[in-house]
Amino acid sequence: MDQVPKFICFICGQELLEKESARVCTFCGMQEQGEWVCPGGHYICEECRLASPEEVIKRVCSSTKSSDPWEIATLAMRHPAFRSHGVEHHLVAAPVVLTALVNSGQLELEKEKISTAIKRTADIPFGVCGSRGDCGACIGAGAAVSIILKANFTSAKERSLVLKTAASALLRIAEFGGPRCCKQSVYAAVETCVLVSRDELKLDLEIGNKKCPFARRISDCKKERCPYY
Repeated sequence: MDQVPKFICFICGQELLEKESARVCTFCGMQEQGEWVCPGGHYICEECRLASPEEVIKRVCSSTKSSDPWEIATLAMRHPAFRSHGVEHHLVAAPVVLTALVNSGQLELEKEKISTAIKRTADIPFGVCGSRGDCGACIGAGAAVSIILKANFTSAKERSLVLKTAASALLRIAEFGGPRCCKQSVYAAVETCVLVSRDELKLDLEIGNKKCPFARRISDCKKERCPYY
């Protein structure tokens, strides 16, 4: 007798159960008939299964009702298109912060601006934190503030705050020490952007659970040396 293959939910790690039923996609909210069920209630539709990191972020940001940027970032990074480390993490910080502000009712934003936020960090190469001293996630924090303020290179106070945001995020990561961790960088960028928005722009976002769920997946996790462990 052939053994039924085991499939694991990549969101929570539980074994999927074979049971056809109507399911709602965890990433985009679309409902469809699914053949496998996660005991934790997670499900991913066919389109999201095949999505690129950029598409995943857009789908998550367009469907989520959350006003917690940490929660939104974590959901996007749970998708298998996000490796332990990689340039796809550069794309996360700006759109999730903007989405959280929109969902909290503190910002009105055209839908196209999410794509704009992603494009502003899409050309940053892998490993630049070590080769030239910047980080795509931190630049994403600056991009978020730039879009909020509609800043450009001729702006005065707005340009300064964009630079301050990116610089503060970079300094935070530098103070953590150790080798690179792209998840840590995303979280630090998001947290920095929230603090700058609160102190400078009077935009108040709340971050709930500041715990990284990816430690077991990352072989060189800093563990207790990371504030998010």
